Amino acid sequence: MKLKRFLSKYGSSMMALALTAVAAEFATRGCFYFAYQPKAPEGLKKFSKNK
Repeated sequence: MKLKRFLSKYGSSMMALALTAVAAEFATRGCFYFAYQPKAPEGLKKFSKNK
């Protein structure tokens, strides 16, 4: 009974905190992916200028 009362009282807050942590982890991975871009090859630079 105590567990059921505890979950009904704090369950939504705990779930929101867990989902926030998961969303923050995915956002961090995405930012790292976009922030780390290796140096572009010379051929790509020439190709984009000719367009």
